[in-house]
Amino acid sequence: MSDNKNITHHEIVKVDSSSSALLSVPDKGHLSPSNRYLMSLRSKNSRRTMGSILNNIVRIFGAQTHSQFHWLSIEPTDVDIVIEHLREVKKLKPTTVNLYVNALRGVFKAAYINNQLSTEAYEKLRSVKFYKGSRLARNREPIEKDVLKAVIDTCDDSPLGVRDAAIISLMANCGLRRDEVVHLTVSQYNREVGKMNVIGKGDKERVIPVPKKVRTRINLWLDTVRTNQEGFLFCRVRRWGKVDSALSRPLTGQAIYNMLETRSLSLPDNIKIKPHALRRFCGTNLLKNGHDIALVKDVLGHADIKTTQVYIDTTDEEMRSAIDELDI
Repeated sequence: MSDNKNITHHEIVKVDSSSSALLSVPDKGHLSPSNRYLMSLRSKNSRRTMGSILNNIVRIFGAQTHSQFHWLSIEPTDVDIVIEHLREVKKLKPTTVNLYVNALRGVFKAAYINNQLSTEAYEKLRSVKFYKGSRLARNREPIEKDVLKAVIDTCDDSPLGVRDAAIISLMANCGLRRDEVVHLTVSQYNREVGKMNVIGKGDKERVIPVPKKVRTRINLWLDTVRTNQEGFLFCRVRRWGKVDSALSRPLTGQAIYNMLETRSLSLPDNIKIKPHALRRFCGTNLLKNGHDIALVKDVLGHADIKTTQVYIDTTDEEMRSAIDELDI
């Protein structure tokens, strides 16, 4: 296949990959393998991400959109070209390269399942190996407990402060993803027994115990600000502390990110706390407190324990201390 002018990997292209749009196609027999693959994904965020990745892949071969690309002409050598291009030209990390390979495998599987690809061709394409390698995380020192307390202390007794304190402590103590937090509803929180039913990635449900201090903050938010009316647990707080009356409209993940960025401004040494850092704080401290990694995996809602291992942070001091114990 020809390698024409490329568009940068970071250019985000709006792709209509929603299931409703795909299901409205009159003749589904003519759906491209890439659209069939996107239809198999249950998360809107996953469809958006993989749609963008597939567009980036086809541009390597001079095409514009994945839905118009002739996927059945792809050969194993072409997959190797994609991997080499991402490594050498785009300088992407191994984990990102493998995300692209995963997207390709998903397209090939969809084509095979729908009889668009022979067993022999599918096995050849599936035999292309993932890119082995890893990179150290940069500037990812784990959050100290005192720093986290300092962030929560920036939350005063105003409606916005009460809400933010509940969100921060919930994410740090229970390891929730920001997308999980914004889609929590009042009915998912059982204040009597102190548990939260969380719907995570892949539409998988898990039940998380909510610690006493976190319950206190959530209850304060419900009892003094939001009320117990049905709807999303956390909502917008407008100027002068007025709560958004549209409780059927959730916060956005970006709103969580922006809130933490603002709350971090008062911290020393330009420390910036991001949503995922709170999740890592939970996983790291559960392990340090002696809990089994399988338990941590269940709390964080990971499908694979290898993912849990990646999330665990250690400080330079802890590593040095461990090595120094071996000094002979």
